[in-house]
Amino acid sequence: MVRLQLTHIKNKLNETLTGLIDISDHLNKAESEKQKVLLSRSYAAYSLMSLASLEPEIAAQAIVDGYGDNGIDAIYYDESEKIFWIVQSKWIESGNGEPDTGEIHKFIQGIKDIIDFKFEKFNLKVNNKQILIEKALADYSVKVKIILAYSGTKLGDHNRQIISNLLEENNEASELFFWETFSLYEAHKALSASLEGKPVNADLNLTSWGQIEEPYQAIYGQIDAQTLAEIWLANGESLFSKNIRSFVGLSDVNDGIQDTLLSAPHNFLYLNNGVTVLCHKIHKKPMGGSDKSIGYFHCEGISIVNGAQTVGTIGNTYKKDAEKVNQAKVFIKLISLENCPPDFSLRVTKATNTQNKVENRDFISLDSLQEKLKIDFALAGINYSYKRNDKKSPVDSKNCSFEEAIIALACSLNEIRYTLMAKDKIGKLWEDVNKPPYTELFHENITAITIWRKIQIMRVLDTKLTQKQNSNVDKEKGTCIYGNRFILHMIFTYVGKSKLFISDSDFEKYLENELPELIDNVITKTLEGLNSKYPQKLVYQFFRNLENYKSLKNLILEYLPVQ
Repeated sequence: MVRLQLTHIKNKLNETLTGLIDISDHLNKAESEKQKVLLSRSYAAYSLMSLASLEPEIAAQAIVDGYGDNGIDAIYYDESEKIFWIVQSKWIESGNGEPDTGEIHKFIQGIKDIIDFKFEKFNLKVNNKQILIEKALADYSVKVKIILAYSGTKLGDHNRQIISNLLEENNEASELFFWETFSLYEAHKALSASLEGKPVNADLNLTSWGQIEEPYQAIYGQIDAQTLAEIWLANGESLFSKNIRSFVGLSDVNDGIQDTLLSAPHNFLYLNNGVTVLCHKIHKKPMGGSDKSIGYFHCEGISIVNGAQTVGTIGNTYKKDAEKVNQAKVFIKLISLENCPPDFSLRVTKATNTQNKVENRDFISLDSLQEKLKIDFALAGINYSYKRNDKKSPVDSKNCSFEEAIIALACSLNEIRYTLMAKDKIGKLWEDVNKPPYTELFHENITAITIWRKIQIMRVLDTKLTQKQNSNVDKEKGTCIYGNRFILHMIFTYVGKSKLFISDSDFEKYLENELPELIDNVITKTLEGLNSKYPQKLVYQFFRNLENYKSLKNLILEYLPVQ
């Protein structure tokens, strides 16, 4: 069976990726060696095709395998979904076994070098993606998905532990890294699903259910969260329509879903929007008859078109605390496509995912203080944008945004945990407009001029940090990207409050003459602190931990006391 599965995968790789995979660096090698490299690179590309839903041409362009790859064989950044994919691929001709432990260690070190911007350790293929990599890792909302692709059938506990250790180190503050295997089993399962149109069938029991018969059949009701968790764990990504994003791990929104499941599972039904599922066919079973309190349905060819994050989070949480998840119910809508027009599934998918959704950020518009600030800004000749829309506020002397304001305010407070939120989970700052931290940032004593001057200080720093990101020193580059909000907090610590109330002309002089020197000093002392006390810490990892923020702040204050 293994040999047959391996043959199927080989045929798929040859059929899909022939002519797309670059092996020009092996033209002078023996034919057997060229074929081995081609299969390994093609398998890496196929893992991205299957897991990241990439077209063959895009997946082939992600390949960086070659001499000096530092254990990394493919890199891809999905900017729309904020997912950074890193792949190691190992073609095992026998179809048995697993990658060598030494190769896994090399892969882990390569990942660490990537996130620490040590591009000198990589080949030209990786360095050609430097701008893309820096852009991905500079985004606080990015999720890093690590893929171990190998055409074997097992992965030992030791190798699993090596990767798990990396996740534990880097997920200390929040879940940023995720990993999954793409073994021969997963590859063949993906191949079978693609050939069959990814059908997933399931028996679903709904309580308090109802139905719509015309013009198209739809069933709605409540379903146990446990059922959704079990279906997700059994089928994974194949549950989700390829037209929408799959589950991307924990985010600010998904954190909230998990928190509700763990703290108030009985209220989950009221606090969650629910799930929309398309089905090729829906059959009601005879059990229960016409009783609407419970109904039993066999659903063929199900595809979740709205609620991927809900289902994924339920599945992940179920692995941690099944007892709590068992207490939760979810609102579900099942739509049968049996008698629908050909384009109906696409219309439903698009409609359920593009209609305007109310987010915590939108409740800012209900805060009367924001409108007052907008008026105060306008009187000073500045446009303050605080309502969410599809237009990005210009960054110039006549415009500023709510996002700029809340970051500057958060980093200017003595409470440094708000600085970490501004970097790592900015949505937490406005999660509830009636409670801290929002009410500590925006209150009756805050003024437009104070906010504007803090934004101006932040902009001077951001310009300086952008310039320094071109540094050839890895630690400096990483610090300027990952530590930007920490450095802003330190700048505000030294600037103090008095500078915020000087005359306009004096403040302009301060921005031009004194602030740049202060910024240079703070960056220098930050680097000194990192190098002297935390030389082995990954910069990426360091600036996502509150205790690190506190200890480094105290160290810098020793180096450079506040005058």
